[in-house]
Amino acid sequence: MLQTKPVAYWRQAGLSYIRCSQICAKAMRDALKAEFKANAEKTSGSTANIVKLKKD
Repeated sequence: MLQTKPVAYWRQAGLSYIRCSQICAKAMRDALKAEFKANAEKTSGSTANIVKLKKD
């Protein structure tokens, strides 16, 4: 009997986890009422920092 490993729905759709979370976040922001939308769009920017390591 062939047993398959369960796969996440986003992986079955051919998406990475990051891309799937971006799509979900955009859908959530688009569904907000106007009074909450402005604050959500302010915080929707990137929060990643790039740090260059020094060689000793």
